[in-house]
Amino acid sequence: RRCAAKGCFAVAFSENPSKLGLPSMYTGEWDPVWRACEESDTTVSMHIGSSSSMPSTSADAPLATSMSLYAQNAEGSMVDWVFSGTLQRFKRIKITYAESQVGWMPFQVERMDSVFREGRGGVGGDGPLPSEIVQGRVFGCIFDDLVGLKQRHDVGIDQILFETDYPHSDGTFPHSRKVAHSMFAAVGMDAGECYKVLRGNAINAYGLHRFGIHA
Repeated sequence: RRCAAKGCFAVAFSENPSKLGLPSMYTGEWDPVWRACEESDTTVSMHIGSSSSMPSTSADAPLATSMSLYAQNAEGSMVDWVFSGTLQRFKRIKITYAESQVGWMPFQVERMDSVFREGRGGVGGDGPLPSEIVQGRVFGCIFDDLVGLKQRHDVGIDQILFETDYPHSDGTFPHSRKVAHSMFAAVGMDAGECYKVLRGNAINAYGLHRFGIHA
């Protein structure tokens, strides 16, 4: 609330606080934070690796293994936000995943729906499906994800944001504009879709309209 009062309407949070020795999303102990975010229209942002843990397969696996699997942390985080009931309790909160890409989202949401419908693993029953819960509220950032763009309507064209990933080694800076245009052309995106991914969706995700940014 103090940050919002100073004009900052986004907070950084861990993709998996339990890995840091903090309460998990399932404890409800973070609810006061989410309540403050909801009341102030503050977006919760999570960067991959923000649990100080990167997925790997073995202690001797090369860094390339983790670099190839990194989106798994974002997958787990989204599942936690849904199956912990957090997004259901705080129906106006929006969350974003930085450096997550989005190609994994359609399958993960489909799988969650299946588990929910069948009432397995301690979830299910009455209430909206996970796919309904995340619609328009869970945003993913891409910088190199043709598969995600090909599936943009399954992901939700309004939930994809373009990022440069500067200054990381696999980022696109200083050729970000060229890379974006190349990717969009490769999957046949029209001008309206390009606008959303490059600008419009970010305005919505972070509530930039409050600063007079509308287009």
